[in-house]
Amino acid sequence: MKTNLMIIIFILFSKFAMTQVLDPNDTTIYINTAFNVGEVLTYDVRYGIIKGGEAKMWIEIFPAGETYVYHAKAMAYNTGITKHIAVIHDVYESYMNIQTGYPVKAVRNISEGDYKRYNEVLYYQDKNYVLSLNTGKHEVPPNSLDLVSAFYYARRFLFDKDIEKNQTIDLTMFFEEEVLPFKIKYIGLETIKSNFGKVECVKFVPLIEKESPFKDEDDIQVWFTNDGNYIPVKIKVDAPIGNLKCELINYQNLKNPFGTKKE
Repeated sequence: MKTNLMIIIFILFSKFAMTQVLDPNDTTIYINTAFNVGEVLTYDVRYGIIKGGEAKMWIEIFPAGETYVYHAKAMAYNTGITKHIAVIHDVYESYMNIQTGYPVKAVRNISEGDYKRYNEVLYYQDKNYVLSLNTGKHEVPPNSLDLVSAFYYARRFLFDKDIEKNQTIDLTMFFEEEVLPFKIKYIGLETIKSNFGKVECVKFVPLIEKESPFKDEDDIQVWFTNDGNYIPVKIKVDAPIGNLKCELINYQNLKNPFGTKKE
């Protein structure tokens, strides 16, 4: 399976989000306090000291029949000397129900050198299955998410919930036509240096499985702002091919003041 740093980020984030879905019988309308339509996040991706590329995420409103849905996109691309090895331009899209945050459609458009892949997946949330353009029908757990919708779902619904320090969460996710088991641990609050000064974050690490190329618990670390926006401000990956780092370098149209602890 071809992959890059941003794909790793989406997988980690979405696997955390997949486990703590809302009760399917809960009809409460949840107010979105985590993000605005028009929000844009930009990240710098580095392989050691080499700038490897950038990544962007943004969210809009999209008309769907007589209603509207969220349309979120995540794009990762390489820059500079890394383009001489292979040109990478990966795009993930999700169309989400505005009230529930669950996806109705996901698009994956991958271009990494000679490797190309395109797929669309329709989500039938009321019937617990998805319809993949490439592989057909798959049964899925209730309230299933795709990679991008999981990012916004977790920010909106999960980070305000009480999670205890060192709590380990068992995860299950449907990705690339298969169900993948995973575990992630909440480390706690940590104040780190960012491109915007010091910021208090909530920190998570995945627990490594035997077949993984990552050997230690802290080989992958993710920090999210503890300010009501809950945006990833820094990701570190210590991989066999070298150290990878992704840092927030720009943001626009946040719902809450950046770095200001939510009351």
